[in-house]
Amino acid sequence: MSLVCQIKEFGEEIGLDVIRITNTQAFPETEKQIIKSIEKGYIPKDNYCNPKYISKTEKQLNLNKISKRCNPKSILKRAKSIISVAQCYLIEEVEDIPDKEQLYGKIAKYDVGNFYYEVKLKLKKIIDFINQETNFKYRSKNKSCYVSLVEKPIAQRAGIGWYGKHGIIITEKFGSWVVLGEIITELELETDKPLQRDCGNCSICIDLCPTKAIVSPYIIDRTRCLQYISERPIKVPLAFREKWGDRLYGCTTCQEVCPRNDKVKLKKYRPKFGYIGSKIPLIPLLTITEEEFQNYFAYNQIAMRTREAIKRNAVLALGDIGDTRAVAPLIKILYEGDSPLVRGHTAWALGKIGGRKAKFALEKVLNIEKDKEVKEEIINALEKF
Repeated sequence: MSLVCQIKEFGEEIGLDVIRITNTQAFPETEKQIIKSIEKGYIPKDNYCNPKYISKTEKQLNLNKISKRCNPKSILKRAKSIISVAQCYLIEEVEDIPDKEQLYGKIAKYDVGNFYYEVKLKLKKIIDFINQETNFKYRSKNKSCYVSLVEKPIAQRAGIGWYGKHGIIITEKFGSWVVLGEIITELELETDKPLQRDCGNCSICIDLCPTKAIVSPYIIDRTRCLQYISERPIKVPLAFREKWGDRLYGCTTCQEVCPRNDKVKLKKYRPKFGYIGSKIPLIPLLTITEEEFQNYFAYNQIAMRTREAIKRNAVLALGDIGDTRAVAPLIKILYEGDSPLVRGHTAWALGKIGGRKAKFALEKVLNIEKDKEVKEEIINALEKF
């Protein structure tokens, strides 16, 4: 049996769903598309700026950083092959709601547990396997869980799947419900061919994106994407708040409506790392401390996000759920919250829920609020009554 077949067989044995091989050639077209998207404002410029220019009005684009992301040999100079893998994260979700009185926020399917970390550990096992089979003759680097390389172009070229119009890789058996990972290695391996597949005339993901973030096939405006916004402590446009729903973290609408995902079988297992489930009580998050935050989301990707962003998300979800049980906790945050970003969105949520108590609190705090943007949010919220 060839080494490639052994690697693929071993990968399947340890629970990876798709394993393919590709070369280490650069991705110049991807590099051009990233630059074009930045120029159009679809990717915030801060993501690719030189740090020393970050505070200046005129921010300088770090073209070298973009180029390195699109060149596997920037990671390993003598690399000859990339082992690209995918693991399905569509698991059977057990309804575990011990307190029926709580108001719950939804977690995107890919984040109910840390599937990325699982893939990282499995790729480490593959590297160990390669080292044993080749007597440590070749260097290899495990690049899962990192954003240093463009994962989706690698997966597409390796034949893991094809690009959906929502910009996500679609596999034949598992749809787009997969996380990706890769090993860059000096070992020269026989490569696989890309899949000659596409989405045809289907555009349902474009049509049903809640914020119209898919501006054209394969092109995503991240500044409009609820997934992207949910990760960052930024002000959410009013129109997007109305589309937020009960989301606490992430958005998978474009995947949920994709016909390729309809018949994917649910896996019956619970992730070993960072499992938080599909729903989380929202009100306790409003007053969670940093230590409690890190403990609660330990090993989950949410722990890498700011507590401010997650509290803002909880506030938006409570506003859209519209249950009056949230009014008193939100009023407390309006008075005592230490973050202007969270207080501003809290004012919106109280205006959205409505009621006499909410109106009275907004009127009262308007006279003592010091932050200009928060005051504007309060005034706008009062206009709803």
